[in-house]
Amino acid sequence: MPILFDRQTYTIAGSSRRERTPDGYLRVPGFAARTGIQQYLARELDLTDRNPTELVNVYRPDDEVFKPDSLASYNAMDATNDHPTELVNADTYKAVTVGTVASEGRQVGDFVEVDLLIKDAQAIADVEAGKVQLSAGYEADFVPERGTTTDGQPYEFVQRNIRINHVALVKRARAGAQARLHDNSPTIGGNMPRVILDDGTGVEVADDATATLISSRITALQAKVSDAESKAEKAEMNMEKTKAEKDEIEEKLEEAKKASSDAAIAERVKAVSSTLESARRVAGDSFECDSMSLSAIQRAALMVKRTAIDWADKSDVYVQAAFDVALESADAAPDSTVKAQHAQVARDAAPKPDDKEPENPRKKYADSIESAWKGGAE
Repeated sequence: MPILFDRQTYTIAGSSRRERTPDGYLRVPGFAARTGIQQYLARELDLTDRNPTELVNVYRPDDEVFKPDSLASYNAMDATNDHPTELVNADTYKAVTVGTVASEGRQVGDFVEVDLLIKDAQAIADVEAGKVQLSAGYEADFVPERGTTTDGQPYEFVQRNIRINHVALVKRARAGAQARLHDNSPTIGGNMPRVILDDGTGVEVADDATATLISSRITALQAKVSDAESKAEKAEMNMEKTKAEKDEIEEKLEEAKKASSDAAIAERVKAVSSTLESARRVAGDSFECDSMSLSAIQRAALMVKRTAIDWADKSDVYVQAAFDVALESADAAPDSTVKAQHAQVARDAAPKPDDKEPENPRKKYADSIESAWKGGAE
């Protein structure tokens, strides 16, 4: 099991968080560990198949860092001034211990916070001079497991079963992976790190680690906002689409109501009757069609009139044009029955050669008067 020392900056927040005991000891809280990705050198993880200075991402998940057993292991552990060369034990604690961890670990955001009781006068003087970074010394299992965190950072190992041995005061990052944990010393005599906000304003923070932490949190929050806005936009588009569909349905319903009104039905009946009358002139008096569709009536009439054409696959426009032509032809040339009737009337009206002129009584009387002088009268 690898033995590791993690650094994490904690800047004392002022007299309200520092407490001097009657014995002169210093009681102060601090962040001793955090969750997320941390980088280690390959040699620290005993990865002999890699370059010893290659950086390896290790994931410290919340459920391990804040596991009750792990948090409980902070309590009563030794506080040291810098890391000892090995884990504190019964043989070395007198030489390296400057105080104690006076509480179990507790979750504060992504950090583990503990209370330190610093007893050594030199260590207290170092804290007051600005040596305020904390580094946990612990044992843990490094389980090979590749993955990606929710904010998109890849990792190769997951840290599990974390057991605290000590918490050290350190002034600056020691060489190695711990120097890359965004926990540099506070700036002394210069400008403090700043976090730039969306509106362009800058906010000073205690150290680079805090600046990096805040910036990453802002980025994550911005990503969530962007995702939420995208979902809201899609929802709005769906609402607009739903509204359009509703409007279309209502429009069709209104058209259906108009089509089913008494006036509309009367117009339809009139149109069907007229079309049937025209169809009979095209197809003959015996033509019948029970469809209410004008195009269907016209198509049926043409199928009777012009059987050589397949009218089923013709468009309504084509059928209408053909029907109009057929109707014009029918109106221009009377059918054979009408012609025959006209011919019979003509024949009936013509005089026959042997027909005698009918007797006219008035003419007969006139003729008899005229002939009376010839002696035919008494």
